[in-house]
Amino acid sequence: MTPAARLLETCFLAIYRGICRLYRPLRHVIGALVLAVFALMVAAVVQIYPVSNWDMVAYTASVLESDISDPIELHGRSYALLKENVTEGEFQALTGDREYRIRQYEDPDAFATMLGFYRLKLGYVETARALSAYMDPVKSLRMISMLSAVAVAGVLLVWLARHGALMYGPIVVAMLIIADFGGSAALLSPDLYASIFLLLAGFLYIERQDLAAAASLIAALFIRPDHLAFIGVFFVFALIYGPGRWVMTATFVLSAVAYTFVLKDESHPGWWIHLWFTHVEYVPTLESFDPPMSPVIYLQMLVRSTVRSLMSNTWLAALLALVIFFAKVIKPAQMADRARILLYAIFTSICAKYLVFPHYETRFYFPYLIAMGMILLIAWHQQDKTASRSSPA
Repeated sequence: MTPAARLLETCFLAIYRGICRLYRPLRHVIGALVLAVFALMVAAVVQIYPVSNWDMVAYTASVLESDISDPIELHGRSYALLKENVTEGEFQALTGDREYRIRQYEDPDAFATMLGFYRLKLGYVETARALSAYMDPVKSLRMISMLSAVAVAGVLLVWLARHGALMYGPIVVAMLIIADFGGSAALLSPDLYASIFLLLAGFLYIERQDLAAAASLIAALFIRPDHLAFIGVFFVFALIYGPGRWVMTATFVLSAVAYTFVLKDESHPGWWIHLWFTHVEYVPTLESFDPPMSPVIYLQMLVRSTVRSLMSNTWLAALLALVIFFAKVIKPAQMADRARILLYAIFTSICAKYLVFPHYETRFYFPYLIAMGMILLIAWHQQDKTASRSSPA
């Protein structure tokens, strides 16, 4: 090594050791601050630079329809509120840049047929409706997104603090970035709102608070009914392994009944039409639309969704990384029973949900990826502490 290289390395190591000496006593505070500041930044961006997507029009109409029964008036009021809350360019894009959006803007009857996709997110719509007493529905939807970002970070901070792992705040931030936390918060959709309760349910189950975990799961179901798939898989694993068996059984039964209640609205188009609409074409109206079930088209949907997941989304890569981390680093025998049960249930439900309804966007898998990441992170932390205690001084 040359003298110049030796000097450079000496300086580098001296700086590094100095930073470590300063960091170690404050590592928990720094980790918590990094996670908290990141979440607040995301929440601020959601408010200051809001993203406008077409779904906000349909959710606005779903919020308003309890007071406006006439479809023409409902259509006009929904688009008027949209225009008040977006720029002129955004309004043009949301009403005129493709055949589907043009038809929805011009035809109240066609627009009304689409609302069945949205009104079944009952918890999301009712929360926005409650907030609409203080602001217009579009602003209430944005408020839910902003508060959801803060609440998700709050649950993760409590989870880390409970296990003395706040120093891993930067790692959790990296996980959130990979799982498209910012993108999920920016969209006006129920995904991040439901994620609060799913993550809370996971944390509470591990902490043996089964009744509170059950209530959180039911809340998530009312916000996004398709989370019934996870509740069903989780119930099966709890039934087989034991911890929380009876509470999770009751939770699944109640959730199945609630799901039937939510779907009693005949305006919901059903599973196959929803799949077709998502993966084949955005038909301009669902009136008399009833495509025949086709295994070939279903397989094409699976292939198309998988390709899109690999090309423009991160959830599959994140899931693969988590599986490899589990296989190479984690010792399952040293994991707490409840953490292991929850981990297995989450992974299985991701696979099952993908086969039933192959979503390709990362936001649909956000709570499951983050919950898996938290379980594995805490397991690794506990393994490391056990190894440190058992190693000779």
